Amino acid sequence: MRAVSGFSLVEFLVVITLIGLLMTYGFSTMQAARETARESKCHDNLRQIGQAMLLFKDMRNKNRWPRESGMRFLLTLHQMGEVTGRASDIFICPGTQDFNDSGPSGDAGSAYDDWDNLDSADISYAGRDVVAHPLRGKNEADMVLAADDNEFGNNHTKIVNVLYGDGSVHPWHYRLDGGDILAAYPDIEETGIPVGPDSPVELFQVLRVD
Repeated sequence: MRAVSGFSLVEFLVVITLIGLLMTYGFSTMQAARETARESKCHDNLRQIGQAMLLFKDMRNKNRWPRESGMRFLLTLHQMGEVTGRASDIFICPGTQDFNDSGPSGDAGSAYDDWDNLDSADISYAGRDVVAHPLRGKNEADMVLAADDNEFGNNHTKIVNVLYGDGSVHPWHYRLDGGDILAAYPDIEETGIPVGPDSPVELFQVLRVD
């Protein structure tokens, strides 16, 4: 009589365990890849904002930066017609719940026309507070113009993409650049690095999120 071959209970449990481990690893890898893609798109958004800001400053505004602060510092580009329609998607980081909706005209981003009713959910980036921290002098290129709005938007938990006055964008990493604040803010990896005048990072205190 021929013995019937098959899986024993132990073998079956081992297979199930291996499948579970592979699925967990694959999910974690996929999540990490998705976050990296979002960070890359966000980086590119700020790079495009920087290019438009420099063109506006040098070609349209007599070598002067926008006079509004916070998100209006950046949305001056929309108000002055530099960034409109579908291109205004650059004001939204894909890692947030912020949205670029339509205003009365129905055009993408036209809600930005109504400055009296702008909301922090309309834009993913904090802009320079040019009243409290004017942009002038020889070191404008080294000054921060904008960064991820991590006070409300929580764009990324580990990094903040930062736009500088020369149009360059550099990531600020909470471990590489801000290890000294980890003791005071132990939850920073989960909550993200807040920006604005109350930020624990001096670099981001020149920004406003409203």
